Amino acid sequence: MADEEENEEIEDAGEKPSKIVPILIVVNILVSAGALFKITGIPTEPVIVNTVAPEIDREEQAAPDEQGPIHAFEPFLVNLNEPGGGRFLRATVEVEVRNDEDLAELQAMERKVRDEVLRFLSNLRVDATLGEANRLKIQAGIVERIATLLGSDKIVKNIYFPDFVVQ
Repeated sequence: MADEEENEEIEDAGEKPSKIVPILIVVNILVSAGALFKITGIPTEPVIVNTVAPEIDREEQAAPDEQGPIHAFEPFLVNLNEPGGGRFLRATVEVEVRNDEDLAELQAMERKVRDEVLRFLSNLRVDATLGEANRLKIQAGIVERIATLLGSDKIVKNIYFPDFVVQ
């Protein structure tokens, strides 16, 4: 009789499968998928891409990759703004402008531009001259100084450093 009761319990357990196991599996899959998306950085919100082109001058639109005239300054040699003053920077700066008229304007103001660039460079510290990101900041600073002097930020297309040494 005891054997019959055990068989009935086994049969009852086999007839009614537990609903909790499939629910736990689904919940586990959802939580794992959410964690995976969070860890891998897959965006859950749509990314909006700017499809409107910025307005460009007709000269720039005609030949955006065409190189403009370049003015090469004499090398700059400045003491860096460091305690003790033993560190210096030697840099050759070349300025690319849009056209020959802008080049003539830059050359006419060369002394003032050179003075501004010297003051800007001599105010730098050694750590502000190291690495690509800092060089880009220096280029942006020089462009800003030249734009202030010449009255337009659209004159300078690019700044090049063929020589840039910190000692």
